[in-house]
Amino acid sequence: MPPKIAVILFPGTNCELEALRALKRSNMQPDLIRWNEHDIDYAQFDGFFIPGGFSYEDRGRSGIIASKNPLLEKIKQEANKGKPVLGVCNGAQIVLEAKLIPGLDQEHVEMGLAWNKRVDKNGKILGTGFYNDWIYLKNVVPPGRTAFNKYDQDHIMRVPVAHAEGRYTTMDDGIIETLEHNEQIVFKYCDKNGTIRNEFPVNPNGTLANIAGISNPEGNVLSLMPHPERTKKGQAIFDSMRDYIGKSFSLTEKDSLIKHRATTVKDTIKDYTPPTAECFVDTVITDNEERTIEYAIHEMGFHDLVLKKRKYFGITLKDSVDVKETMQKLIESGELVNLAKEIPTIVIDEKTYRYEKEQGLVEEDQSIRQGNDYLTFNKDDSDGKSILQTIHNHFSIPGVETIAAGKQWSLDINANKAEEIIKTQIFHNPHAMDIYKV
Repeated sequence: MPPKIAVILFPGTNCELEALRALKRSNMQPDLIRWNEHDIDYAQFDGFFIPGGFSYEDRGRSGIIASKNPLLEKIKQEANKGKPVLGVCNGAQIVLEAKLIPGLDQEHVEMGLAWNKRVDKNGKILGTGFYNDWIYLKNVVPPGRTAFNKYDQDHIMRVPVAHAEGRYTTMDDGIIETLEHNEQIVFKYCDKNGTIRNEFPVNPNGTLANIAGISNPEGNVLSLMPHPERTKKGQAIFDSMRDYIGKSFSLTEKDSLIKHRATTVKDTIKDYTPPTAECFVDTVITDNEERTIEYAIHEMGFHDLVLKKRKYFGITLKDSVDVKETMQKLIESGELVNLAKEIPTIVIDEKTYRYEKEQGLVEEDQSIRQGNDYLTFNKDDSDGKSILQTIHNHFSIPGVETIAAGKQWSLDINANKAEEIIKTQIFHNPHAMDIYKV
């Protein structure tokens, strides 16, 4: 009987057909399993493939909502038996957020997949965000170290990448060295000759150490950002997976496989000091990201939570400018808010203002803050920097020094439960994001 592989589908998965073809080419039997099929016996499968796409429209951040689905715990149980689990692109993000990889500390998320940065050899940022191209990657650990590399070391493959959040990053001291020592960094981006150069386009997303794929210590779980399933040139990974099945590591070997350990980063929630002015943005229609994350938190057991999300901009201005006039100009530029479908609220010196087309900023009595409020920002904040650059290049709005772009999360629930929810990290990955208590 050919090995039976579960291909896991979430709302927004779009690479399942390529996954099916790749598995069939390696004489495996794939079955499509949807996220809402609750009566599945996962023990019947010999392995698992979590394909790419945009699960839950990347709401929150890529992979986070899917990682909280109870089926991930069932897959984790099967992985603990030594069964192979391959997460590609969005699947790579899901297994990382589910703590399946790097797998050194099951209690903490140990890495993040951050927004892409295309960086040249001089350190200049050439671009950010989604990138789609053909790249080269190679196996950099001994053959058979994992379920996915049973072929010559330095084996080079030309496969596609197509992602926006594919930059492996970490705030843990020494974790990259740890993963190198443990031979868990299985695949790295390289040029066509196999040379690893940490510059675009060889490194397509600015990832640390040219990382394209990381395994858990046992080697049976892989987070892989490129798409080997989209080309026959990536077939060696699936042939290796097929040959591995039935020859899994014993769990007793885990401690010997972990040759070094890194220090787990402390997830620090900082107090927030407001800048010169703040802009909070509500949507006119239902905020789907808000509702999806609220539902996911309910499924985690916090049934009485009511969640409110707003876009947030913190603006620092020079002392010489009129703050209200400058904020009105920023609103009317269209760079912070789309007035056709969004409603801005401005806070200056603890005073709250609404925007009126004819009158400009009009003071209000009610506060925008609700109690259990948190702000999250991407560490690089490429969105804020991009908006600031546009303001400087295309609008005559003097005195704008910095713009920080983030999200405000207001949790209508008692303070103790709010803290418990924050600790689940559903709103932030500490390796790629900062969180503040307001």
